[in-house]
Amino acid sequence: MLKVIILENDDYQADYTERLVSQRKLINATPNSYDIELYLRTNDPQEVIDSIRDEAYLAILDIELDNQLSGIDVAEQIRKKAEFAEIIFVTAYQEYLPYTVSRRIEPFDYISKGKQIESIADRLRIDIDEAYARYQNYVSSNQKHHEKITYEPTHGVKRQVDLESLYYIESVKNTNRRLRIVGKDIRIEYHGELNQVDSKHLLKVNQSTLINPKAIQEFNRKERIVYFDTNREIKVTVSYRKIKSLVDFLEKDNNG
Repeated sequence: MLKVIILENDDYQADYTERLVSQRKLINATPNSYDIELYLRTNDPQEVIDSIRDEAYLAILDIELDNQLSGIDVAEQIRKKAEFAEIIFVTAYQEYLPYTVSRRIEPFDYISKGKQIESIADRLRIDIDEAYARYQNYVSSNQKHHEKITYEPTHGVKRQVDLESLYYIESVKNTNRRLRIVGKDIRIEYHGELNQVDSKHLLKVNQSTLINPKAIQEFNRKERIVYFDTNREIKVTVSYRKIKSLVDFLEKDNNG
């Protein structure tokens, strides 16, 4: 999911930007809603800095904030901490533009508040569309984290699960083309088929289940059960035909 941050000390401008983001999520040039959410709206630059994690963001930032910290300072921290970020400055102070270059912020756009609000809105719509397209390309290409599993909860919307947090993916019994992703603090169901899952990091252990073999805590060969937690509550049964391939993998992994 692409998380939107609005840092703005003008309440009218912040309200307008928030409404525009909400509308663009639902009404855009594609047949689907954008997989975005308003993550934070504030006039406090420190609040933004404290909230940034290794995730994906679209940051719409004012620069002059009546604070010791500027929007440029915030953008610099976003660049350091975020997995993916597109940064748009909306400001009345054009003279700050050279600083974004010297500090290697690489903003996606720099919009002047001196324009009519309609002109600002038109630019923001275009920028949101392009930023979201870049985010979707990033998700597809896995530019940073190669060990992720990508899935589509709805057509055209791509999300990811860290491989290290994934236990297994299974077909949901007595349903038509539904899959369940199970992992550490993860339980997701979505429409899909097991043979369409990118399984290069996974191992098929029965007709309806792909597991992450690196997440196995214990394998009871006699009972043909793999456990993914120390309490032995999260488990999957291995078919007879798949025991050898699982054992071979585990032995190779231990020796490697």
